[in-house]
Amino acid sequence: MYTWIIIIGGLFSFFAAMGIGANDVANAYATSVGSKALTMKQAVVLASIFETAGSVLMGSHVTNTIRKGIADYKCFEEQPDLLMYGCMWVVLSVGLWLFLASYLEMPVSTTHSCVGGMVGMALALGGSECVIWYKPLTTFPYIGGVGGIVLSWFLSPLFSGIIASTLFYLLRQFVLRHEFESKRINWTYPILIGVTITINAFFIIYKGAKGLGLHKTPVELAVGVSFGCGLLCALLTIPFVPRIKNIINNKENNNEIELQNVTTEFTENSKKLNIKNDKELERVISLHENAEKFDKKTESTFRYLQIFTAICDSFSHGANDVANAIGPFAAMWAIYNSTDISKKNDMEGDAYWILGLGGVGIAVGLFLYGYRITNAIGTKLIKVTPSRGVAIELASALVIITGSRLKIPLSTTHCQVGATVGVGALEDPKSCGGINCKIFAKTAIGWIITCIIVGGTTGLLTAQGAYAPSKFNYCPVNNTM
Repeated sequence: MYTWIIIIGGLFSFFAAMGIGANDVANAYATSVGSKALTMKQAVVLASIFETAGSVLMGSHVTNTIRKGIADYKCFEEQPDLLMYGCMWVVLSVGLWLFLASYLEMPVSTTHSCVGGMVGMALALGGSECVIWYKPLTTFPYIGGVGGIVLSWFLSPLFSGIIASTLFYLLRQFVLRHEFESKRINWTYPILIGVTITINAFFIIYKGAKGLGLHKTPVELAVGVSFGCGLLCALLTIPFVPRIKNIINNKENNNEIELQNVTTEFTENSKKLNIKNDKELERVISLHENAEKFDKKTESTFRYLQIFTAICDSFSHGANDVANAIGPFAAMWAIYNSTDISKKNDMEGDAYWILGLGGVGIAVGLFLYGYRITNAIGTKLIKVTPSRGVAIELASALVIITGSRLKIPLSTTHCQVGATVGVGALEDPKSCGGINCKIFAKTAIGWIITCIIVGGTTGLLTAQGAYAPSKFNYCPVNNTM
């Protein structure tokens, strides 16, 4: 009877996935592209593979999205078809906002866009009683529901910024500024590889990849296995560090050509970077010229590590945000196949093609429109180099995984931008001269208005259908004829 909702909802979900690629995934790869560790084409290929792999292997819990403490599913037990209809408009509103935000060069949160859409839909169909505004929790941060989402706006960028700035400060003091930085990188490199593997191995095991049969692993065992994997990979990396340095030495002349004059580089590429006037161009040039420069060979060594951390970040992002964003369509599909929404519906094999749909849409969106966010965060916000990019991506991943462990509704976008700003603040701590304040202010505004815009759009689109005159005796939640 409601097959048309599934068909249109699937198309809207693909559109939303494209928006995720253009905004959220582009933001995740911005530091790697901005530091020239990856080209845009390489980022698209890696994102296509690892975002999809992360979502399919780790994101099979997507049907729980409607029960994550935002919209009260009990309000829709009598009319589950209304929930299907509302979720259809949620994914369209999310896609529209993500593309608009990308055009405005504002990296916004996909998760919070979905939350705003679900809130708007619940308000339109059932009123404020169908939204869980506040829910006390027994563990940190002790606030659930929409209140916990708002709290995460401040917690995630703050923690990411602190960790990223601390990590880069240590790298700068003990490696990059040291007289014998080339020798110190020999033992620093394996340590960073080990830390990266440990963090991501724990995420994969703890998150519970049903596709890999890991969803029942105890936390203690997950920690032990993760540290073991990290230590093993660190030891295996040691003999490869000299080889990496030899490769870099052989390419030294090419690297010198790449690192051309900053003014010439940005003047020639101002249109490509969407720099609209001379004042903005001067701001970006000044940001890059005043940033501290480190040994080119050492920076090039970090380039390989940054590519690896970007891949791990991509896998984690696919598991988190892609599953959440495609969740409304998963809810539609679950209701279509079983109208009982009070119980947990296991989608089994259906989850894979739904998440695969999201993965393909992400690749298309990143390829077509991801360059705007990539330029804004990877080039205009701060000066990003491979060493800075490693600190940013490690800090972001650590906060995301910690938040997952504590069940805090963090945003990968907020973590990534917070970590980027934290590293940029070290350039000039007193005046924050290493940060493009205009870009950051625009980003912060985008975070604040995301839930409002998506929620309002979803509410209007949902209400126009649910409250339209009809010959059927069909009413929104809690209303009677």
